[in-house]
Amino acid sequence: MAALSIDTAANLCAVAVNDDNSGESLSVVSHDIGRGHAEILMDVIDEAMNQASMGYKDLERVIATIGPGSFTGVRVGISVGRAIGLGLSIPVVGVSILQASAQYAVQVGNGQNAQKKISVIIDANRDEFYFQPFQNGIPVQDAKICKFDYLLNNHDTQNLENIVICGSGAKKFSEEAVVSNDEANFTIAHQLATAPIESVATIGLAEAIPKMRPEPLYLRGADAKQQQGFAVLRADSQNTKTVS
Repeated sequence: MAALSIDTAANLCAVAVNDDNSGESLSVVSHDIGRGHAEILMDVIDEAMNQASMGYKDLERVIATIGPGSFTGVRVGISVGRAIGLGLSIPVVGVSILQASAQYAVQVGNGQNAQKKISVIIDANRDEFYFQPFQNGIPVQDAKICKFDYLLNNHDTQNLENIVICGSGAKKFSEEAVVSNDEANFTIAHQLATAPIESVATIGLAEAIPKMRPEPLYLRGADAKQQQGFAVLRADSQNTKTVS
């Protein structure tokens, strides 16, 4: 039996199929598309399932990234994961891309980063970062969206040999930190906006079966804004709609 992993939270549209017991990788399909996950996700899933010589009836678990990241991308991945889980009556496990990024930082360090504090710093645009520190794979703080000053104030610049940073915002943060303190030369494990799907699968396979369905980890509201000049009223409203 197999586990299906899905990541659409950032630039990748990535799917993996793993043996649910041994964790062995049976197939990986990953495309760096930026946007447009909804248009190709089902085709990518079909491709991965075909490469693994698996059918949907062979699945025992679905793993989906929950964010933070693209509002639309996160919603697409979780919605598809939930739909497959509901249709097959199998559990759906949610994995934060922050945790997956920390997991990958340990992997690329050949195990040398395993005992170090790993700070995941992902560029969230608007001069903000998604941020979460980990120790031994366990979150030290809740995930946050924050400014540079918060990041700088939450890092010990005196014990850099025990700290690793990673993520698409890691280089930007490191450069700004050096400006503030010329000794703040952080070690960067990787500069990815989301970890490879293999790291997502590793975490999802190790997780206990959840009692609740996974929920999105947005950290920031959607960019879409309600129109101000035109309002369609609820059916139970007694007021008159306004038109600009």
